[in-house]
Amino acid sequence: MPKTQSRAGVNYYAHGMFAMELEPAKDPETKLWQAVLGQTFEDAFGPPKYETSQKDRQEALNFLKDNESEEFRVLCENAGFDPGYIKRKARKKFAEKFVSAINNLSTKVRSKYETK
Repeated sequence: MPKTQSRAGVNYYAHGMFAMELEPAKDPETKLWQAVLGQTFEDAFGPPKYETSQKDRQEALNFLKDNESEEFRVLCENAGFDPGYIKRKARKKFAEKFVSAINNLSTKVRSKYETK
């Protein structure tokens, strides 16, 4: 019988909309760190469909913002990534979140004035 493998161990860690291209993890420990990193992005930027509290979301956002910390560097390196690469990915997600918030705000303002 063929062995089934999770998508995390194949070529990427995909958690909803947060797919990151990865090389296949060589060992279970690396897979675990990749899952932790993916969950951090999911907690920070993902939809609130899981039981992620506002406190958990804020902690994940703060962790990704503090990308010069030793903990951030260790997590990235244990997951098999260059911390600078993950830092750029996080900045891109923060920028997308900011643009989305601005667009939502402008849509609300526009609809407010159009209904008058």
